[in-house]
Amino acid sequence: MTEFENRTLALASIIQAAYWVDRLATTGELSTSELETGLSTLFDFNPDSTESVLGGVQAQRTGLRTLIKMVDSGGQEPAVVTRYVIALTHLERKLAKRGDMMEVIGERLSQCDRQRQHFSELANPSILANLSQIYQDTLSTFRYRIQVTGDARHLQSNGAADKVRALLLVGIRCSLLWHQVGGRRYQLIFQRARYAQTAKDLLNQ
Repeated sequence: MTEFENRTLALASIIQAAYWVDRLATTGELSTSELETGLSTLFDFNPDSTESVLGGVQAQRTGLRTLIKMVDSGGQEPAVVTRYVIALTHLERKLAKRGDMMEVIGERLSQCDRQRQHFSELANPSILANLSQIYQDTLSTFRYRIQVTGDARHLQSNGAADKVRALLLVGIRCSLLWHQVGGRRYQLIFQRARYAQTAKDLLNQ
C-alpha cells in the first residue's frame, strides 16, 4: 500500500467505529463479527503495518463506503457520524499529550488481552465490560467528552453501553494510528476529495 492508501484506510477505520457507535445507539444492532473486527485493533500491540492492524480493506469496507458518502454530501450525511469522527480525533489529540494516561491504557489493555485468552469470543461481555471501564477511568475524565445520542431503550439494554464505550476506545486507537501515518485534521477539509478517490480505488482493487 502507498502512504496515502494507508492513511485513507486508517481514516476509514475511525469512521467505521463512529458509524457502528451510531448504529448501536440508534438501532441496538451490530453483529458479533463487526464488533470483533473493531475490537481486534485494540490488541495488536506491535503491528507489522497499518493494513495488518486494521485487517486490510475487507475489514474496513463499511468505513471506506461511509467516507465516500461523507465527502460526497459535504459532511452532511451521515451528519452524526461526521460529528463523532471530529470528536474522536479531537479527544485523541488531548490523550496524545497525556503520556501517563496513555501508559495506563496500555497496561489495562495488556491485562484485558491476557483475560481474553480464556474466552472463545473477543466480544465476551466480561471483556466488553473491562474495555468500557478503561474508557470511563481514562478518556471520560477529560472535560471534553463525546456525547453519544440515540434511543435510550437501546443504550440501556443488552450491554449496549459497554459496546459503545468499547467502540469509542477503538475509534481513539484508530485516530492515533491515523496520526501516526501522517493524518491531520486539516486534511479532512483540504484533501477530502483525494481521500474519497483513494477510498474508491481501494474498494475496487
